[in-house]
Amino acid sequence: MSTASSTDIVCAHIAEHLAEALGARKYNMWFNRSARFLMDEDGARLRIEVPNRFVADWIARNFDRQINAAAVEAMGEPVPWSVQVSPQSFAGEAASPGAPESPESPGSPVAPKTAPPPRRNVAPSLRHCLDDFIVGPSNELAFAAANRLVHNDRDPINPLFIHGGCGLGKTHLLQGVCRAMLDQQPQARVQYMTGEQFTNEFITAVRTNALVAFRRRIRRLDLLAVDDARFFANKQATQQEFLHTFDAIELGGAKLVLASDSHPRLIKEFSEALVNRCIRGMVVEVRSPDHETRLRIIEVLGRRRRLELNDSVTQLIAGHCRDSVREIEGVLTKIHALASLTNHPGSNPRESGLIEVGHGLVDHLFRSELVQTPRKALRFADMLETVCRELGVAREQVLGTGRHRHIVLARSLTIYLTRQLTSMSFPEIASAMDRTSHSTIITAYQRVVKQIEQDKAVMLPQGDGPTTMGALSRRLRYAVARG
Repeated sequence: MSTASSTDIVCAHIAEHLAEALGARKYNMWFNRSARFLMDEDGARLRIEVPNRFVADWIARNFDRQINAAAVEAMGEPVPWSVQVSPQSFAGEAASPGAPESPESPGSPVAPKTAPPPRRNVAPSLRHCLDDFIVGPSNELAFAAANRLVHNDRDPINPLFIHGGCGLGKTHLLQGVCRAMLDQQPQARVQYMTGEQFTNEFITAVRTNALVAFRRRIRRLDLLAVDDARFFANKQATQQEFLHTFDAIELGGAKLVLASDSHPRLIKEFSEALVNRCIRGMVVEVRSPDHETRLRIIEVLGRRRRLELNDSVTQLIAGHCRDSVREIEGVLTKIHALASLTNHPGSNPRESGLIEVGHGLVDHLFRSELVQTPRKALRFADMLETVCRELGVAREQVLGTGRHRHIVLARSLTIYLTRQLTSMSFPEIASAMDRTSHSTIITAYQRVVKQIEQDKAVMLPQGDGPTTMGALSRRLRYAVARG
C-alpha cells in the first residue's frame, strides 16, 4: 500500500483544524460532503473544490478567517487559497447543502422529516433526541430516568440531576428530554439553557430593570433543563435566584432536569439549600462507555458520516478512544476528513457514496497524533504500568511465574513493547523482570510477533470482547505514548 503524499497530509490537517474551529454542525453542513481540499505540489496554494457556486460563495463569504487560521495551524504560516466550482468531482454524490434556513438544516443528524409544530422558548441549538441515544451499562439508569421524567406523569422523577465527565452524553439527555416533551405536548413551554446563559440573562434583567419579565418567563415553564449547573458555583445572587426559580417551578407542577460534571454534594461552592434541592429527586451518574457500547457508538456515528468500518477497524478505534463519546466523534471527524478530502490510499470510495476505511488510514491518523505529542524517553516501567492498566492485570502477576493465559498475555506484551519501544536488550529485559535467563524472553517476544503477523484473535481479561493481537498491540502502543 502506498503512503499519502505530504500535500495530502497537510490538507488533512487543515481539515482537522477547520472541523475543530467550526464545530461538528457547521463543518458537516458545509465541508463534510461538499468540499475537497487540494494543495499544489509545491505547497504554495490551497484549492477548495465544491460542487456549485452557492457553496463556493457561502464558504468564501463566511469562513475566510477560520480557513486562514486552519492553514496557519497546519503549515506554520499563511497560505493563499481559493474556492473552485468543480461539479464533476462530486458527480453521483448526495446533494450539497442549501441555505441554512433553520438550525436543522442538512447535515444535522436529527433533522425532522416533517415541519414541527410551533414551539416556544426552545434554544435554537436543540438538536439531540432520546431515540438516537445509544444505551449501555454506563448510562442506562440515566436514560431510564430521563424517559420517566417525560413520560410518567403519575410518578415522575423530579428534579433529575445527571452528573459525569465531559463528552459522556449529559447534553444529549437534557436536549432529548426537551424534544421528547415537545413531541408529547407540542404547545408545552420548554427551555434548554446552560448555567452560564441563566446567569447572564439574570444579570441583564437586573441591570435593565427587567427582572419581573425574566422571572415570569422562566418560572412559568413546563420544563426547564439547565446544562453545566456548576457555573452557579461562587455566584451567590444567581444561586439565590435559581433557588426561588426551583421552588416556583416545582410548586407549579413543572419539571426540572440539571446536569453537571460532579455530584451536587461535591460542588463545594454550592449552598446547602441548593444541594438539598438538587438531591431531593434523583441524582444519577453517567460513566465512560464500556467496550461494547463504544463499538455501537462507532458504528452509528460512522454510518452518519457514510464511513464503512470493518470489525477490526472498529475495534481499533474503540481501543484508542476509551474516555468519552466526544473523543470518538473527534476521531471519526478526522478519519472522514482524511478519507474524503485527500483521497488517502487507506480509504476506498464506493459507488454507493460510502467510504470504506482500512487499517492503513486509521494507523496513519493515530501515528500522526503521536508524532505531534512530545514524549519522554520510555522505560520498562512505562510498558509494565500501561499493560497492567489496560488489561487489568496486577503488576505482581506479570513479574511473577503464574501461567494463567491472561497473565501470560500481559507478560508477553510487556516484553514485546519494551523491545519495540526502548533500546533495552533481551538480557536487560530479563533482568528487569527478575529472570535468570533471557531465552524465555526471546520466546515470548517471537510468539507475539508471529501472532501479530497471523492477526490471531485474543480474548481480553476485562471482558471487552475478542480482538486481534495486531489491534491490541497498536492500542497499547498508543496508550504508552499518551502516558
